[in-house]
Amino acid sequence: MEFLICYDNPPQSQKALELAKQHAKVWNAELRVVQAIRRKEQLPHKRISEIETQLSEQISKMLKGTTHKTILLVDDVEPGQQIVDFASRIKPDHIFIGIERKSKVGKLLFGSTAQIVILNSPCPVVSVS
Repeated sequence: MEFLICYDNPPQSQKALELAKQHAKVWNAELRVVQAIRRKEQLPHKRISEIETQLSEQISKMLKGTTHKTILLVDDVEPGQQIVDFASRIKPDHIFIGIERKSKVGKLLFGSTAQIVILNSPCPVVSVS
């Protein structure tokens, strides 16, 4: 079993990561933590390497003792679409994504990345607020 976690570092992403970690222990699943960056102009290889290292170190601290991989996606398309395309290729069992509550009446308004992933995912999506 494999879970994909969308990670971009706000508290909601960390909550999604923690929930996925709990589910992974129960289901004996491997975690793939993905961060997607939209490149508007060319990024130097050195900068991409720095981002990958930072992501890997940060996630390793949070997922100590859990089987996981970190993936950095860099492309010209929106991060949400990058994640959907990646999920279509690797076929995870679930995607975990953090969302933010934005309205006073309790409606969930999704950011563009979360909205794209939730509406277009090839598998079930667990949204965490």
